Amino acid sequence: MGKQRYLLALAVIMVFSLVTACSQSTNSGEKDAGNSPTSAAQKGASADAIQKGTYKFETPVTITTVKATDATMKFKNGETMENNVHTKWAHDQLGVDLKVLWQVPGEQFNTKLRLMLTANESLPDVLTTQDMTLLDELIQSGKYRDITADFEKYASPKMKQIYNANPLNWSQVTYGGKKMALPNFATAGNDNPVMWVRQDWLDKLGIKAPKTFEELEAVMQAFLDKKPGGSDNVIPLGASLGSGGSSPNPFTSWLGETSWVFGALGTVPYQWLEKDGKLVHGSTLPAMKDGLAKLRDWYNKGYLSKEAGLHDENKLAELIAQGRVGIVVAPSWMSGWPNTDMQKNVAGSIMKPYPLPTLNGKIEARDTTYLRGGLLVKKDFEHVDALFLYLNRIFSAVNPEEGSEFVNGWAKDYDYTIKADGTYSVTEGDIPGGKVSPAKYLLIEPKDPFIGMKLRADVSRGKTPVTPSEKKIAVSGQDGLKAAEIVDDGWKAGIYIPQAYTGANTPAMQSKGGILVKLEGDTFINIIYGKKPVTEFDNFVKEWKSLGGDDMTKEVNDWYSKMKK
Repeated sequence: MGKQRYLLALAVIMVFSLVTACSQSTNSGEKDAGNSPTSAAQKGASADAIQKGTYKFETPVTITTVKATDATMKFKNGETMENNVHTKWAHDQLGVDLKVLWQVPGEQFNTKLRLMLTANESLPDVLTTQDMTLLDELIQSGKYRDITADFEKYASPKMKQIYNANPLNWSQVTYGGKKMALPNFATAGNDNPVMWVRQDWLDKLGIKAPKTFEELEAVMQAFLDKKPGGSDNVIPLGASLGSGGSSPNPFTSWLGETSWVFGALGTVPYQWLEKDGKLVHGSTLPAMKDGLAKLRDWYNKGYLSKEAGLHDENKLAELIAQGRVGIVVAPSWMSGWPNTDMQKNVAGSIMKPYPLPTLNGKIEARDTTYLRGGLLVKKDFEHVDALFLYLNRIFSAVNPEEGSEFVNGWAKDYDYTIKADGTYSVTEGDIPGGKVSPAKYLLIEPKDPFIGMKLRADVSRGKTPVTPSEKKIAVSGQDGLKAAEIVDDGWKAGIYIPQAYTGANTPAMQSKGGILVKLEGDTFINIIYGKKPVTEFDNFVKEWKSLGGDDMTKEVNDWYSKMKK
């Protein structure tokens, strides 16, 4: 009997020890993964429930952030950044309270954060920035965390599919193999250049849209000579050579760009290109000289406005709206603006999209990057599970399925409405109290960078709309859809050349980048205006290299060598 009691006691001790060991192992595993025990874990929430977005915190979890505001950020119904339709949704649906510590205009955002870093002030749990220099400084501060394990554990299958679809997606925010931020995306190809031509002018003169540089020059001369707009103020080719403000960027602006002029000759300005296995800066290649000579010739012939060097994108948009511009190279979304303003102001005016013209059968232009910095997570933030619960839910809005909570938009009577007859509308006049975009209130705007342009191109080619996204696209303007098709065709043909360097700003970029960009802008504009000879380009290349260009070239190639391994 004594032996039986001893064996029973021993068995109990062994079972207790096993349970304790398992418990310790589990806790240790959580800690090793870089995740402190959170309220969700304490309440028995599983990573599976977080991934599915089905969990709700009984005691609300607070996530602090800061915001850069702009003129497009609007509110209605007496709401504010701290208390609005989206923050209410997060609280009611997820048990997550989004707290904005402060908000400032975009131009002040970086300065305020840098001052906080210098003063060692407490930083927000989460923040999103598109400025790679600032993102790099925040990461180097050691105050923000590696989210590699967090993403693997908590991100939904949909998020993983989006973010892992292309190796480039993580390239800007990966440091030493660690994912130091969640990448922020724009729509790929959103600003890719398409040629828009005044179709009413072509029809009036009985000529066709140009397909080659030679035809382009003939059309521009016809616009200049025959004045189909009925005015001497015709601008045959709209260009925003004055874009970029204090960081001049004459050829790759988002409206009225001219990168394609150089692309037809063999380079893309303001971009790192792969040549013979090495990265080179497109603005320093010999083909730049030929492109500058071409633009100088067009300027002298009056194809460009005499004030083109002072025109930024917004000024060019005004000129288009006035009906003065015959041809402009601009994104696919130009069908919505400024074309609509032009049509209101000038009866019968219309611009149609066409492929870029070729030179000796060749054309290239920049492929606008969709990488836009990222979302940083503070190192000591204890509620990463709550953050990913929130992210998983908002990412369900990307190409949503029928019946999804975001199938129509972010919030009824904010960015869309359902009219009395039961039909869906995003028209400003249909939405009670006016239209606002709750997407501006989010911690990060969820996107699949490659799906938008492809869906629009497919619908343009005649695909029968099936999904909610396709059905919405099908009722949009046909010119915009055709422009998206041109972009998609350009990708397939290899016309659009991507930025070859997608890493973080290198030391030389941070210290010398501003000086070199200004040197480029000043030199190139002076050559086009005739204030300096075309041969000045050779002196520019030498100066660019000596002022820090050689250092940048070495740094980007060190990065490129590692990326290829």
